[in-house]
Amino acid sequence: MKLILKFTEENNNFSHGVEFGRIFHKLENGYKKIDNNGFPIRIENKELIKNACLKYDYTPLFGEIYYEEWIEFMAIKNVSLSN
Repeated sequence: MKLILKFTEENNNFSHGVEFGRIFHKLENGYKKIDNNGFPIRIENKELIKNACLKYDYTPLFGEIYYEEWIEFMAIKNVSLSN
């Protein structure tokens, strides 16, 4: 991989907030499937993202953990199958 953009803010909360903001935008706009653009999420964001998914009626799915820092994530919009 090639570094495209380096955050100059040294506080990890900044990059965690950027990650959550990208996902939150997708939740608010009702995407059918949500992920972190093909990347895992920070473990520190897992609970916040899970709670946001539930609030916006998504089923969050979490997978493999990498380097004790990252976890696979995706969410699916819940749909009603009423006639």
